[in-house]
Amino acid sequence: MNRDGNNQSIWENEIFPHETFKATTDKFDTVIVGAGITGISLGLELQNRGHRCLILEQGNIGFGTTGGTTAHINNFFDESYDRLISKFGEDKAQTIADNAMKVSTMVRNNVQDYNIDCDFAECKFYLFSAEKKQDKQLEKILDAHQQLDVPTREVDKIPFDISFRKAIEIDGQAQFHPLKYINALAKVFEEKGGVILTGTQVTEDDHSGENITLKTQNGGTFTCKNLVWATHIPPGINRFSMLNAPYRSYALAARLGYTPEQMAQSADLYDPYHYFRYHRSGNENYLIIGGFDHKTGHEDDTHKPFEDLIQYAKENFRFEEIVSKWSAQFYAPSDGLPYIGKMPGEQNVYIATGYNGNGMTWSTLAAEILADTIDGIESELGEIVAPSRIEIMASAQEFVKENTDAVFHLIADQFTADKKTELEELKAGEAKVIEHESQKVAAYRNKSGELELVSAICPHMGCVVNFNTAETTWDCPCHGSRFDTQGNLLTGPSLTGLKRLDNAK
Repeated sequence: MNRDGNNQSIWENEIFPHETFKATTDKFDTVIVGAGITGISLGLELQNRGHRCLILEQGNIGFGTTGGTTAHINNFFDESYDRLISKFGEDKAQTIADNAMKVSTMVRNNVQDYNIDCDFAECKFYLFSAEKKQDKQLEKILDAHQQLDVPTREVDKIPFDISFRKAIEIDGQAQFHPLKYINALAKVFEEKGGVILTGTQVTEDDHSGENITLKTQNGGTFTCKNLVWATHIPPGINRFSMLNAPYRSYALAARLGYTPEQMAQSADLYDPYHYFRYHRSGNENYLIIGGFDHKTGHEDDTHKPFEDLIQYAKENFRFEEIVSKWSAQFYAPSDGLPYIGKMPGEQNVYIATGYNGNGMTWSTLAAEILADTIDGIESELGEIVAPSRIEIMASAQEFVKENTDAVFHLIADQFTADKKTELEELKAGEAKVIEHESQKVAAYRNKSGELELVSAICPHMGCVVNFNTAETTWDCPCHGSRFDTQGNLLTGPSLTGLKRLDNAK
């Protein structure tokens, strides 16, 4: 089991073998690119509806953010309901809430119907204010929940040993082991006739004919009527690279020396905020904590968020030992809602992106939304989150704010030379973007003492990459593409890796 980073999440302790067999046909109704929770859930939904589906994955099942989630299933979102009401009106906010409140049941039904052992547990969520200035924000959230009939109430106790001023309790949450869940769904998908090809990167998609033709890096060619990009961000240069801001979030899992009285989730309203939950697997109990988010490629020392997270854990919780720490990427949409549905200007091409920090909830809903859209079935939620929605302009100020950094890097990085650094100064495990022979070079000296030299220019739109010290990757600060130290593409929207240069001793 691999992920798109150097640190292992707690979910990767399991072994999930998947044998890729050669497809017996190259013609499918729908091809889904990406074998995370969105792609696998959608594939199974479509296969159940009679579609012939192929899922293509450049890594392994759960390679991306699904393998790095903290696996909260919530009926509310990072974009709080009071803000959704303000932006989109009460009717649309109610539709969003009604759909969100059914997600835990949708997952539970899959767990029961397919007999999945994935540590699934239903629970409550506790949101609290830690400072007086946050009390009003919490009151607005409570009022909005009650306005939309999201079962929420004020409480004076929470099941975590942490101080707070005010707290609310929200019913209808759930949690699980995400890799156990999607690997089980993947087996059901294949049993129903679906095909999954891992280690298979799509290199070309041709829309010029009656059907869509896809080519892969290992020489495979497939045709389909419908193409779905379930890759967290659609590849290439398109509006969604600018309408989503890439962020990294940090997490750790700590073993508990006691059994919690109840499974629960919680978060504070700090900035940066923290979120945490209990997790039970077999006879072991864990505390999972996340937070200290930052825009991808904008933190010079990515060990520091881990250090801050560990310090926060030590100051606020009782635990025996930290067993795992990791980071993962998510995309924040410009107006607070994801973009799920038909790609504007394309025939039979569909996307699901911009989940913010609520990937487990939106991915489950996306499977239903996309399947309905492909089948020509209209839905209120599908219309609200459609990628072509006009409400995009309602948050123009937030759009500009999120992308100011990207525009800066697109321009300044091309004309501002970094401080010249001699290659010999790099020690094992160190990396820098340097000026070398009139070009920007991403230089990394590996543990064997050899230099790995690649172009520092992201192939997507020409930004200069930054080194992620914690994950040992090159990250693009503009749109979130990520590469390993040898330039291989880990996550898009770039379609290709960084250009490799001659290695030097």
